[in-house]
Amino acid sequence: MKIGIQFGLAILAGFIAYMIWDSIDSKIVLTETVKVRRTEVKARLTQISDAQIEYKKIRGAYAGSFDALTDFLKNDSIVQVKMEGEVPDSLLGKEALALEMGIIKRDTTKIPVREILFTDNFDEIVANLAIIPNTDGKQFTIKAGAIEKHKNQVPVFEVNAALTDIFMGLETDNEGYDMTKFMAVGSMEEPKTNGNWKD
Repeated sequence: MKIGIQFGLAILAGFIAYMIWDSIDSKIVLTETVKVRRTEVKARLTQISDAQIEYKKIRGAYAGSFDALTDFLKNDSIVQVKMEGEVPDSLLGKEALALEMGIIKRDTTKIPVREILFTDNFDEIVANLAIIPNTDGKQFTIKAGAIEKHKNQVPVFEVNAALTDIFMGLETDNEGYDMTKFMAVGSMEEPKTNGNWKD
């Protein structure tokens, strides 16, 4: 009888120890997975921001859809201006005159966007640009417009993903994550292109 009780207690103690270990292990795995997912989303949002910055340089505003942004990346060109020659000291601040006199020359060339952005893996990056990683195809929310700043209309954009989408499939209940928050680049309220994780 005594041996049976001791055996039962040993099994119970082992089970409790396993449950504690499993709980700690699960917490570690969740923390690491959350970190990886955040990093992947940051990278994707940074790529989107880089694309939006180049888009605005050419179009004068930000793209309001991923169709417009990816079409730009695949089919448009970025204008680069190179100056040949040197402005003499006597004409400093008078580049237009030096240009008119033929002392300097400006060479304007168009370079396809694909030769400037994401050159390591352009096609894959552009194909997945709108997709939130680890969500089986769910897309980021994208908005663009303009706000008034110092009596001028200033272009703005925002691209975001809710934590509920970023952490899709993870057991985050009671783990201290505020699932009402989101990760984003840009803002519809102020002219910025950085991510909200840098604020």
